[in-house]
Amino acid sequence: MSKVAVWHQPIMCCVLALGLSMANMTTIYAKPDLRPLGANIAEQGSAYYQFKTQKFQSADQQRNYQVWLGIPKNHKKNQQSAAIFMLDGNSVMSRLNDTVLKKLSEWDAPVLVAIGYQSNLPFESAARSVDYTPADETGKIMPDPRNPERMTGGSVQFCELIIHQIQPWVRQQVALDPQRTALWGHSYGGLFVLDTLLNTKDQPFSHYFSASPSLSWADARILNAVAKTDAAQLQHKKLVVMEGDHVQSQARFSINADREMIQNNRQLVQDLAHKGVDAKLILYPHLSHGQVFQAALMDVLNNQLF
Repeated sequence: MSKVAVWHQPIMCCVLALGLSMANMTTIYAKPDLRPLGANIAEQGSAYYQFKTQKFQSADQQRNYQVWLGIPKNHKKNQQSAAIFMLDGNSVMSRLNDTVLKKLSEWDAPVLVAIGYQSNLPFESAARSVDYTPADETGKIMPDPRNPERMTGGSVQFCELIIHQIQPWVRQQVALDPQRTALWGHSYGGLFVLDTLLNTKDQPFSHYFSASPSLSWADARILNAVAKTDAAQLQHKKLVVMEGDHVQSQARFSINADREMIQNNRQLVQDLAHKGVDAKLILYPHLSHGQVFQAALMDVLNNQLF
């Protein structure tokens, strides 16, 4: 049986590593910043990584994806490399710069795969709502129970796209180490990470990072799925759940925020550990749901958690 570990990240470490100001630390964002993005590091050019891009389309031809592949310039041909596949790729790419990439290149530099949308926005809310959320027992894409104008429940189809199209394209460009191939996602993306961990049997990823997952969404659908999942298909999988401990005030509470987030995350980690998952929980003091995106992403990259 796996043990449950809870790590508390010192907030000063987060401040130093991420350059968060005290003003940012105390501001709560119920909704993400959706202002158009400027040129990212792939377009600007990096001294440490070479970037390639590729376009993909959903099976129903309703959503168009842009994938950025970053390969370290010091990578040796035919050498297997660690890799991290990151959701909300547009926002991820906007947060990468040569300061971050220089530090990665000084270590065992990982291959970076940012899976986003053909858009200049940091988040495509309607599209990610479909792609990142698990379906109910019908298996069909249906309106969001909390936000009926949006559709949800397409995580299985999106996972198939990643496994059968995106991963093969990446492997055509660079050899990956199957023991160090990670999946990272935040919020609904965190739900997708958990759903993928529960439902894939062929081990497309060795490590799973779920940052501030929306566990209470759809009457805690993902928590109910954990209870029903056969432990045999979860053995030895590696999961890190990453969460902030700052709960929003009632006046600014998002409909997708989880009032019991810390307790739910603890229960999630405990339940999965009992089923054989190597599960850990990292808590970031004083960070809100939205702020965990940056903290968790840079923690995984800077500290090579996979």
